[in-house]
Amino acid sequence: RVRLLMAGMGVAVAIAGGWWWYDRESLPSPLSSEPVLPRLAGYPLTDMSGEPAPLSALEGKVVLLDFIYTRCPSVCPRLQSRVRQTLEKLPLTTDLVALSISLDPEHDTPEYLQAYAQSYAVPGHTWLFWRPASQKWAIQLAESVFGLTAAPLEGEEILHSDALLLIDCEGRLRGIYSSDDNRILKHTQKLLQLCGTKSHSS
Repeated sequence: RVRLLMAGMGVAVAIAGGWWWYDRESLPSPLSSEPVLPRLAGYPLTDMSGEPAPLSALEGKVVLLDFIYTRCPSVCPRLQSRVRQTLEKLPLTTDLVALSISLDPEHDTPEYLQAYAQSYAVPGHTWLFWRPASQKWAIQLAESVFGLTAAPLEGEEILHSDALLLIDCEGRLRGIYSSDDNRILKHTQKLLQLCGTKSHSS
């Protein structure tokens, strides 16, 4: 049932009251002039050690962000594999951070997240795993800040968007990609070049 629902949603994600599709090879323009990352400060988030999530770790970085949960049977493994493949093809840099946020924080304890993170780790790259204080907060964060779909189903499953978000070094959302979209690598490379140029000139 989850796959049917996901297929029905497609790759489209509701942003600013409209549906956005990415079919251009060029780097997408910001979807909003206002940065989205500062809005994370309004949500109680902790890291894999159970400590308050260090939002400063995202400042001035290109961020690859997705929403996952460790018991996810289908969408999450594809998303995480795409993130890992992207990181593996990029040079080591402090300008890039991958961030996965749990939609099932009651189950995804710091211990579970640590084990899950280890299974996808890419040596040398920064990949953070954060958990909101509750599933209510997690769903609100996904929907209100990023316009994604997230809803608990019967049992352990959670309906959520097959979406990988690309955020530039100014905290602005630049693209939303499905797990099978190869353009995420090229667009991440372009953003790293763009942000690197800005940092050297500032």
